[in-house]
Amino acid sequence: MGYWSRRRCCAPIGLSIFNSRHTFMGCGKGIPKAEEIVRIIEGLQMNSIVPADGEHVAIVEREKEELDSLNRFMKRVGEQDERAIVLALAAFIEDTLGGLLIAYFRDCKATRDLVNGFNAPLGTLSSRIKAAFAFGLSTEDQFKDLEILRKIRNNFAHDWEGVSLQRNDIAAMIGQLSGYTFDGKVAPSGGKERLLSSLSNCCVELYLFKERIESNKASKAPDVSHRLTTTPPTERGRTRYVN
Repeated sequence: MGYWSRRRCCAPIGLSIFNSRHTFMGCGKGIPKAEEIVRIIEGLQMNSIVPADGEHVAIVEREKEELDSLNRFMKRVGEQDERAIVLALAAFIEDTLGGLLIAYFRDCKATRDLVNGFNAPLGTLSSRIKAAFAFGLSTEDQFKDLEILRKIRNNFAHDWEGVSLQRNDIAAMIGQLSGYTFDGKVAPSGGKERLLSSLSNCCVELYLFKERIESNKASKAPDVSHRLTTTPPTERGRTRYVN
């Protein structure tokens, strides 16, 4: 079983990033097709998790090799115009968080209805960001970064002109991103580079987190459900997890 950070975990789904639910304005021909993305993601075979310290989880050597595919995808996203970059990152995060919640919760119809059903309570980017943080699946820094992405996404989705990463209000939000990097190097100071650096790392972390839960390298949600009884227990309690 993996060792997970309380503050920062290397996390972040059957990807349907570019499907009928997401239309990207001005994406250009460089955006990979859905089938290509699925092939990239399905090629990731997770290895065992190596603890780095009390607050972080190391990416094992085999994962470093496999992450090259995700990095190539993120690089191709970064080559697009600003609107396409923002909408693509938001779509990736929305789908990844949905898969992470499904992987973590009990495997049942109630979970699927909660996340993906008609008028699902956890069917939006906003609700999934909040749910992941509330259930301890994302760190405070990740939560704040994703909330900033959501607000920037709304600006690009709802305004058809005059929207730019250089606009004062959007540039200020980008400046508030955590700037977290896997190797501890200083993140870019602003603009598209800081947005891509911070949010690409979140994409990778959350996606790997989901994959590790699905491959039993990280725990599902603890099962704390119980019934009351007047009969004294005959054995000590133990930690249970949903299935």
